[in-house]
Amino acid sequence: MTQRRAVVIGAGIPALAVVLLLLWGVLRTGGEQGRPGVNAQFGVVEVSASTYPGFELPMLDGGTIALQEFRGKIVVVDFWASWCPPCRSEGPILAEAYRDWSDRGVEFVGIAIWDDESSVREFIDTVGIEYATGMDDRGHIAVDFGVRGLPEKFFVMPDGEVVKKVIGPSTRAQLDSILSELTDRALGIEGG
Repeated sequence: MTQRRAVVIGAGIPALAVVLLLLWGVLRTGGEQGRPGVNAQFGVVEVSASTYPGFELPMLDGGTIALQEFRGKIVVVDFWASWCPPCRSEGPILAEAYRDWSDRGVEFVGIAIWDDESSVREFIDTVGIEYATGMDDRGHIAVDFGVRGLPEKFFVMPDGEVVKKVIGPSTRAQLDSILSELTDRALGIEGG
């Protein structure tokens, strides 16, 4: 009977420790998962930040870019991952939109989060993405922007003001509408 009790205690204490650790994690994070998943809610939403956070993004080519380098342009900051099905379906739309809008003072920045570099490179090559794309391996930039799922796009005015956020994949018509409005606003055209 003593041996049986020792086995129960020996197995019970580690199991209890695991349960307590899981409970502590859930209570500490408020039940939120540790990284964004795929968004289930889509559309344009209000943004809570007035200016985008400053950061340097490690580029796939080994260099870095700072978003401050894009001051004076409208910037579409796209958070995505190669493992995200909505991101994959949106990739060709963003690539095409960038080709059409880049000569009108609009810049795109792709930020792949929680992904592996080879998968990101393969997707970029397959889709033909030509805009600056880098890796946010640990998700720090995504956290600074308040990203809660993928894909998410932030629209930044030339002065650095974040004015729109789109949750989920965008259609080409939606992108064109938003970018037309923002370029008109940047040029001071009323009712754009």
